[in-house]
Amino acid sequence: MNAGLQTHREPRADRGGFVLLAVLVFVLLLSMVTLSLMYRSGSEETAVGAGLGSEQAWSAAISGVREALRVAAGAQPGSTDWQDNPSVFRDRPVYDDGADKWFFTVYSPGGSDDTVELRNGLVDEASRVNVNHPGGCDFERIPRLTVPMARALRQYVGLPIPKPGTNSVAAPELPPDPDPTAPPGETPVAASDPFASIARHGPIASLDELAAVPGFSWFLLHGEDANRNGRLDANEDDGDETFPPDNKDGRLDHGMEQYLTVASYDTDRSSSGKGRINLNDPAATLPAELPPALTNYLAAVRAANGTIPHPAETLDATIRGKDASGTEVDIASGITKENLALVLDLCTTDATGRHEGRINLNTAGATVLATLPGVDLALAESIVSARSGISMERRATVAWIHQEGLVEAPLFKAIAPFLTTRGSQFRFQVLGYGVPSGRFRVLSVSVDVAGPEPRIVELHDITRLGLPFKPGGDTKKTDGEAAFTRPGGNTPGRFPHG
Repeated sequence: MNAGLQTHREPRADRGGFVLLAVLVFVLLLSMVTLSLMYRSGSEETAVGAGLGSEQAWSAAISGVREALRVAAGAQPGSTDWQDNPSVFRDRPVYDDGADKWFFTVYSPGGSDDTVELRNGLVDEASRVNVNHPGGCDFERIPRLTVPMARALRQYVGLPIPKPGTNSVAAPELPPDPDPTAPPGETPVAASDPFASIARHGPIASLDELAAVPGFSWFLLHGEDANRNGRLDANEDDGDETFPPDNKDGRLDHGMEQYLTVASYDTDRSSSGKGRINLNDPAATLPAELPPALTNYLAAVRAANGTIPHPAETLDATIRGKDASGTEVDIASGITKENLALVLDLCTTDATGRHEGRINLNTAGATVLATLPGVDLALAESIVSARSGISMERRATVAWIHQEGLVEAPLFKAIAPFLTTRGSQFRFQVLGYGVPSGRFRVLSVSVDVAGPEPRIVELHDITRLGLPFKPGGDTKKTDGEAAFTRPGGNTPGRFPHG
């Protein structure tokens, strides 16, 4: 009987141990789930905070884009206040959300012709040679752009090629495009044909496309400024030790992009914003400000079945015609050096209303001005030196280079059709940042304000390249430093504040 009872109690002891073990496992699993939920909650909170900071930095940068659009759209012919204006573009406060104060800075890298490394302003696309519509500009005068490269460039964008030793041009010699039936990389290329790899034969939308043109490369186009901050950083002045490749000469090479553009055009509007009068339109009524003699001159030109190629051609012009009695006389235009600015501002000779690729006389560097026909580097440097002392009102038309005695009438008439005194397409970068969090976003932007509504043409987020420079604004910290991080919680860099 006792033996039977003992046999009956042993299974109860085993079941109790099993239950205890199950309870311990359950408690362990419950603890792991709890810890996992706590970690996940903390991670989500961190992610939400990082995302919110990223959006706020983006919003601050976009505020800078809007301000740049406003300033560019309001710029008057002859003005350059938008070019470097720290009071408008540097460390501008946007808002205070209680945790951070947010700012933006608009900036543009200088060029080889500039005396400053970085400007708080915009770059005028009309200060560069338009590769799609170069007008009278000579590509071969651009540094490091050789004769074969200039020829290849013209073929690539479908431009006429100048005949050797003449001022005339021939139709582009377009090579046959690669055989589309050939396997990739196996299209035969004749070693003696330097243009065999050219295809495009039409306008390009970005300078980056020129990397496909023989002789060009990405580094030749964009230079040593790999992080696009306009500053010569240590890795950009160490030869081939670190990226990018550079010549270790202590100067920042901005590449050919400082001389070239794909987007620049001017519209036929006077300085007051009104449409210009076409001198070749018989039905047009000349503005009262112009001399009455111009009306008689234009009538004589039309009677001779002639046209005016450009308003500058009326300068000191005469034509053989008949007076009221039928006697042949010289009929003067009445346009002199003194009133030249009026006819240039109020009149046009083109019915299209749009002029591609004109160079801004008030912003182009000497290197770009020297690409114009008949203008050498010495004259270009004289123009650049003189314009800083000319009032904005006088710089409103290109007449000032003749009125100031920098160029004589024949040369003025030759280059005036390729010039303008205002920009309508601009390029710049914007840094949006917060203090004390140090979160930031960097945008590269191009805009066009020539139309009825200003518009953004391109907008690229280049935050991945890093903080371009030490921000200012209200950035006081007790330790004298501010930490700035890319969106997403990247490891911050420490930037001292003065």
